Amino acid sequence: MVNIDSLQRIRSLATQMPTIAEMFVADALRADWLTVDACGLHVDFSRQLIDKNLFDALCKELTQIGIAHKFEQMFAGEPINITEERAVSHVALRGSGDESKSALAKEQLRRACALAERIRSDVDVDAVINIGIGGSDLGPQMVVKALRSFCDGPVMRFVSNIDPADFDEAVEDLDPRRTVVVVSSKTFTTLETMHNAHRARTWLRDAGVDWETRFVAATAHREAAIAWGISKDNCLEFFDWVGGRFSVSSVIGFPVIVAVGEKHFREFLAGMSLMDAHVCQTSLEKNLPVIHGALWFLNCVVHQLPTVAVVPYSHDLSRLPAFLQQLVMESNGKSVDIHGQVVSHSTTPVVWGEAGTNGQHAFFQMLHQGTQVVPVEFVSSVAPMGSDGVAHDLLIANMFAQSQALATGRKGVSPHRDFPGNRPSTVVMLDALTPERLGALIAMYEHSAAVQGWMMGINSFDQFGVELGKDVAVDIAQAMSQGVAHTSQTLTHPLTNWFLKKKRH
Repeated sequence: MVNIDSLQRIRSLATQMPTIAEMFVADALRADWLTVDACGLHVDFSRQLIDKNLFDALCKELTQIGIAHKFEQMFAGEPINITEERAVSHVALRGSGDESKSALAKEQLRRACALAERIRSDVDVDAVINIGIGGSDLGPQMVVKALRSFCDGPVMRFVSNIDPADFDEAVEDLDPRRTVVVVSSKTFTTLETMHNAHRARTWLRDAGVDWETRFVAATAHREAAIAWGISKDNCLEFFDWVGGRFSVSSVIGFPVIVAVGEKHFREFLAGMSLMDAHVCQTSLEKNLPVIHGALWFLNCVVHQLPTVAVVPYSHDLSRLPAFLQQLVMESNGKSVDIHGQVVSHSTTPVVWGEAGTNGQHAFFQMLHQGTQVVPVEFVSSVAPMGSDGVAHDLLIANMFAQSQALATGRKGVSPHRDFPGNRPSTVVMLDALTPERLGALIAMYEHSAAVQGWMMGINSFDQFGVELGKDVAVDIAQAMSQGVAHTSQTLTHPLTNWFLKKKRH
């Protein structure tokens, strides 16, 4: 982690910087050394709140804390998730790192592709419903939407919320006799997922369907899925060394394989592997995920900007902000360091966002003229993602204009029409939104989240913060089923009483 003395020195440098506009005037080569091209991504960091002195100081700290060695440990399969004594080996899912783990992942991928092809070629299957939550939903759903133009399989639906409206909407126009259900759950015990799985099983049974032939499981607990009733041939396995939010390249990505086919899914994995190689082989000053993570650390911890807006100027990437919310906030939303000591600085930023240009007509007012400074991550592609090339050029023109306006601002018109400027942003451009480039983009964000955690001195690979609320919910749900208030939970007791009374009347 960056120690206190180093953090103070970096903060001192940060307070001495000119504005972004002034730094462009003073340094004609600024865009050159603050732009990184890798794996089909062109990433322009030049409108961030950083000058050469601060950049060099960050690179020195990255060397000091041994970022390269930490990646070596991760790729070697060492148990760097120290609180759970587990390896962090999602990179093995795409053939990077530990060979024994890669071999296990390769066999499961072979099985997943074979099963997906049977479903894709089955003339009696029109639709697939994926039931999962968190990493078992956000990643596959985001990728299927992003690769819309490559989808040639059955209709794909996603159910994550235990709100019955989610399941009801998903099945509303589907024929249960022509539908396959995928239950995606690492533990095969998640409350929301298993309740929805039971609903799906009842839905098929009520239609007279032999449901056992229409269910697939993607899980790290194969025995639990078999005990639930899913055929062992339809149970796809991933491993405890894969965290849920890093699992889209595992069999959790099965819905993606069904949607786009084996060829395109393997291209997706190849893009991730390219970024894996880049992060391991590239010097720090041109290492895309490392610089990306360092600048998110800079904004959050040094400049103390508590949020970041992710704004994809791409309809197909509209689920990217939601995916990154889990990836970054579940990874780095911690308040103690790896030794269990309270940290003295901010950890994760709050990640939020919406697709552009829609966001321009919603929250960009606040980004440009509000009192809070919010770093913005713009993401798009050079190649059009639709049939109208003129519209795509207008889309990109808007994105570039927003980044420039945030940086330079405008003064001297009137108090109401002036823009303060000096607001940081990054522009991430894919050469095209293909499976390979999307894989590289996701791997960049995965590695960036790890870099941020290592700089903050926290463990990015556990997620105990999700447990307490789930445990309390089980207790309250049991009490509600019995028609009584849960008296041991004094804070929820009045609400439980009120809810039960409203239900009775």
